[in-house]
Amino acid sequence: MTEGVFDDKGVTENGVHEQCRQTVIRVIERFGWQLLSVDEFTRRTEASVLRSEVTDLWRAAINVYCQCLYGACRGDEGRERQNLGFTELHRYLYGLSFRESADLAPDVRAEAVNETLLRIWKKLDSYHTPGAFLAIAALELRNVLRPLWTRLPVALPLELLDERQIVAEHGDPEQGAIRADLRQRVRACFDEVLRQQPRARRQLEAVWLKFIAGLDDETISTYMARPIASVHVLRSRGLNQLRASPVWQELARDWGLDLKWAS
Repeated sequence: MTEGVFDDKGVTENGVHEQCRQTVIRVIERFGWQLLSVDEFTRRTEASVLRSEVTDLWRAAINVYCQCLYGACRGDEGRERQNLGFTELHRYLYGLSFRESADLAPDVRAEAVNETLLRIWKKLDSYHTPGAFLAIAALELRNVLRPLWTRLPVALPLELLDERQIVAEHGDPEQGAIRADLRQRVRACFDEVLRQQPRARRQLEAVWLKFIAGLDDETISTYMARPIASVHVLRSRGLNQLRASPVWQELARDWGLDLKWAS
C-alpha cells in the first residue's frame, strides 16, 4: 500500500477513510468534478484501496472517477448525467489542450476538442478499461493535435499526478524536484531520438506509453489500433532505437537508468 497509509502495524479503517476523503476533496477541488458526491466518491475510493486495486490514494481516486465518468458518457445513467459527463470531459480536454499546444488559434482549439469528443463518442464501446478513460481521452486529443506539433505526448500520469505526491515519494521537496528534472530530461531524450529517427515515431510512442505514461498493453493496443502482439514488436524496436542513441546512453550513464525507471 501507499507509504503513510499502511504501516507494519496497520491502521484502522477510519484512518484509511479520512485519508481517502481528504484525497477526494483535493481531486474535486482540482478538477471541479460533480458526478460523485464527496461521500460516495470517498466510499468508492476507500473500497478500491482496501481491495488493493490501486494502492496510491490519488491514483485510486482518479481511477474511481474515470470509471464513473465513462459510464456517464456512455449514457448508462441517463441523458442528464451523460450531458454532465461530456461537459466535464470537454472542460478537461480543453484545459489539457493548452498544455499540449499553448498557441493554437481559438477556433482551431475549439475544433480540435470537438473532434476529440466526436472520436471518443464513436469509440466508447471499444474502450475496455474504464479506469483509464481519461488516459484514452487525453491520447485521443493528442492524436488530433499530432499534425500541429512534432513532440511526443506528455505522459498522462504527469497530468493527473498530485505534485504533493511527487514530494511525498521522496520525503522532501528537493528530491521531488530532482525527480521532476529527470522526467524532463527523459522527455527531451525521446524528442531528440525522434528528431533523428522520425520514421520510428510509432516505435517510440509504444515505449513512451508503456514506460512513461504507465498504460497497460490493452489500453495501448486500443489507442494505437494495433493487436497487442504488434505493440510488443513496436516497443521492442523502440527500445533498441533508444539504447542505440548517444543521448540516451549519456542520460543512462549520468543517472544509472534503464527504461524501467518509470514503470
